[in-house]
Amino acid sequence: MFLNGAYRSGLTVAMAAVLVVVASGAARAAWQQEERKLDKEQRQDAEATVKLVDAVMTGKAADGAQAFTMAWTNDFMKAQDGRIYVPFTIAIDPDALTTRQVTFYLRVVSRAAPTAGPDGKQEPAPYAFEDVWFPELPKPASGQPYRYSRAFAVPAGDYDVYVAVRERSKDKKAPKASVLKQPTTVPDFWNGQLATSTVIVAQDVQQLTKPLSAEEQAEHPYTIGAMQLTPAYTDRFTAAQDLSVVFLVYNPALKDNKPDIQVEYKFHQKTADGETYFNRTAPTVLNADTLGASWDLNAGYQLVAGQSVPLASFPPGDYRLEIEVQDKLAQQTLTRDVRFTVTGS
Repeated sequence: MFLNGAYRSGLTVAMAAVLVVVASGAARAAWQQEERKLDKEQRQDAEATVKLVDAVMTGKAADGAQAFTMAWTNDFMKAQDGRIYVPFTIAIDPDALTTRQVTFYLRVVSRAAPTAGPDGKQEPAPYAFEDVWFPELPKPASGQPYRYSRAFAVPAGDYDVYVAVRERSKDKKAPKASVLKQPTTVPDFWNGQLATSTVIVAQDVQQLTKPLSAEEQAEHPYTIGAMQLTPAYTDRFTAAQDLSVVFLVYNPALKDNKPDIQVEYKFHQKTADGETYFNRTAPTVLNADTLGASWDLNAGYQLVAGQSVPLASFPPGDYRLEIEVQDKLAQQTLTRDVRFTVTGS
């Protein structure tokens, strides 16, 4: 749904320039559109789940709307048409559900003040995004929660995101359900200022042979072009693992339509007195010499940067990875921090 287009260049974790077109997605609920046909049972399940969110939004207690807790994580990337792409993941304790088959409903509501209509009365804005899915939650590894990822795209601003999960059980008398309200401030990557996407700590990075279809992209929202990421949902790693980070750089200054960006990765270890410098990797350079002649920001190419660092030489302890992004043409610098822990086993 959100990423499409032709992809012209290869991609590595250490450094890449890739043509990434992140579409805005439809704000209207796909399940309400003619091309999305639901059977009778799906429509009934969707309507019942929507009513739960309606009750929560209006401050009315909804019976059975908080049967279990959900944990939320999300990231931010630049999309098309002035929008920001927000992939997110919901985690649920497996013991909280009696079935993996659920109705998953998403509603994104702007917190901006309503505008006045022709009659002078304030009219609430339509939902910024809304959709519903009917997944079977992936079976988790032992000791891990159910995780389900989706995405939406909206302009920068303040929002309340409502996520509702309701069991699709044949026993219609008491399906478990819960509604999560998640306040979210979406950053502006369209203001021309040097910026980065969220720094994603990746558990796995796979290079695909071709871009995903719209349906496949909806199922795998952490896919950038032909690079499919599996986020690491922990900040704890063993010395046998690698720390892999991936992010995009936005709004670089250009000369002859090429940027001159240098990215440095510096590791600091937490100590009793604060922290001390530990080590660093070689800088990553993104410029005319490394990007190639075909790189063109106006054609949709973006700057993807990252590192995969083995942790074998890191003693157990707490660390901060400082990522410094230098725009040499604009003489601007920004930093991003990633905190993580290396355990003994």
